[in-house]
Amino acid sequence: MDFQTFLLIMAVVVVGMAWYANSSKRNKIYCSFTRVNKTSIHKFVRMTSRYVVFDGKRHDIIPKCIVFDWWDRGLVHMLFPQWVATLDFTFASRFPKDPETNKPVIISPEVRNAMNKEEWVKSYAKGFTPPSQKKQTMIQQYLPWIAIIMVAFMGAYFYTNMQSLGLSMADIANRLNSMAR
Repeated sequence: MDFQTFLLIMAVVVVGMAWYANSSKRNKIYCSFTRVNKTSIHKFVRMTSRYVVFDGKRHDIIPKCIVFDWWDRGLVHMLFPQWVATLDFTFASRFPKDPETNKPVIISPEVRNAMNKEEWVKSYAKGFTPPSQKKQTMIQQYLPWIAIIMVAFMGAYFYTNMQSLGLSMADIANRLNSMAR
């Protein structure tokens, strides 16, 4: 295997990692639930879900409470961070916390039934635009490129070392063959 083939394989691996990072968290909401004893449970639910179940209780998803945040947990997402919709719930209410007041939203059943699909669609579309006030740091901005360069350098290093190891093994095999004759 020559160096160009190796670089092509590494490029395919990096593109595969970027595709996985983009598609694994797309159209999902990251829900966190805080229990009475201050422990928390975390779940991903589909964007079209109307509720999430924590500790056997149903908690409603209200789109106006969705906040987008960078998801950078895990190796792949550390290299390729993603915007993820997040909701916070507490044991005190079946509704999520309002991001502006950080207190559970209070909605009566009549008001909840009055919400129509148009409002849901509008709030989801509004949530997909990332806020302009959050700016990436220099490291976050160039982290994917740094990762690609490091993977290429590590691959080249291992490739050259494996070739010298292969040559050494071939030399040992030739010596053994000559001794056996």
